[in-house]
Amino acid sequence: MSAGTFHKIREIKEKAMQETIRQTILYLRDVLKLSFYQIQDRTGISRKRASRIYRGSCCPKNNGPKRAFILDEYRTLIVGWYKEHPTLRAGQVYGWLAARGVKVGYTTVVKYTRVFRGRVKKAYHPLTFLAGEEAQIDWCYINHPKLGKLYGFVFILSYSRYLFAHIFARNSFEFFIEGLMMAFAAIGGLPRCLRFDNLATVVLKRNPEIQYNPRFLEFARYYGLEIRLCNPGAGNEKGRVERAIRTMRETFFNTAGHHYSLKALNQALHEWVNTRNRTVHRATEKRPVDLLAEEKLRPLSEKPWQNVSVHPPAKTTKTAMMVFDTNSYSVPDYLVGRSLSIHSTPDTVKIYDGDKQVASHPRSFQRHVQIINPLHRGYRKLSLRAKMQRIHEAIKNLHPVF
Repeated sequence: MSAGTFHKIREIKEKAMQETIRQTILYLRDVLKLSFYQIQDRTGISRKRASRIYRGSCCPKNNGPKRAFILDEYRTLIVGWYKEHPTLRAGQVYGWLAARGVKVGYTTVVKYTRVFRGRVKKAYHPLTFLAGEEAQIDWCYINHPKLGKLYGFVFILSYSRYLFAHIFARNSFEFFIEGLMMAFAAIGGLPRCLRFDNLATVVLKRNPEIQYNPRFLEFARYYGLEIRLCNPGAGNEKGRVERAIRTMRETFFNTAGHHYSLKALNQALHEWVNTRNRTVHRATEKRPVDLLAEEKLRPLSEKPWQNVSVHPPAKTTKTAMMVFDTNSYSVPDYLVGRSLSIHSTPDTVKIYDGDKQVASHPRSFQRHVQIINPLHRGYRKLSLRAKMQRIHEAIKNLHPVF
């Protein structure tokens, strides 16, 4: 048997088999009324292929003239609309066609305009800044294996790319202000404006209109700082600080677990920042520390801002304790049941009875701990010797700063 004859016989057998399969599917579908899932179980042919065979889609497609689409006669009009308004939605096109008396379904418009509704790419142009004009500020978060969740304050001058960063145990208002004051001291002056995104310490809400944090407005007025906010979803407007944070995450924060105290971690971070400021920047081809001399910064105020947060008065507990930030701080016994106010700084917790300071403690960043001054307990009922012992104990246990 020749090869040609063999292929011919094979082709005849294949056609016969396809016809057998087709007739079987037609019989099962038309006579027995089986679903395509049931036909799949019966014949072993997938339901999708069985459906195509039943509908005749396995046959060669007709190469005749293409059927005209209902919207083809309006194509010039639709193309003109998209040239003028590239971001048009299908619903808008449907409404405009309906207003012109074109009777067409919404789904048809969606399918027809799909080729015109490609996403319009945005062009981002490089931002330029004057010397001393702007600084960009943001927080970043660190999950330390030993110290838990920490907060990195990041400040960068937009012109020179001079960076300052410090890690805090909290990110509340007094720590944010402390970070700004430390940054001003590090650069030796004040920029004209500060750029933020939607930090709660700066902006309380944006809709229907921007409402600033009044405490931050007072701080900005004290130093004469202009506040600039990024537009929602426009992270590129503070791209310098975003890139600095990304670099810190990819390099320094990967080794943050090697430092077992907040002080050691900040010391290492400051060394890393100092090295970066003395390295040639890829964009400016100069060292930020050299460009810092060109920054036209305003001089610092002789009297720094008093960074104290005053909290609403609250009653002491029955054990003469004031609860703040989940921790309990002691007050003298005679103040049990009185309403006292807490004045907090990043380092201390001071407790006031009206205008009179009645207690002062080093601030604790642990949770649910008691900080007790022995002199607050039964001081008036103690003998002179017991008083001296408690005074000695209190001095011995003072915070290193004191």
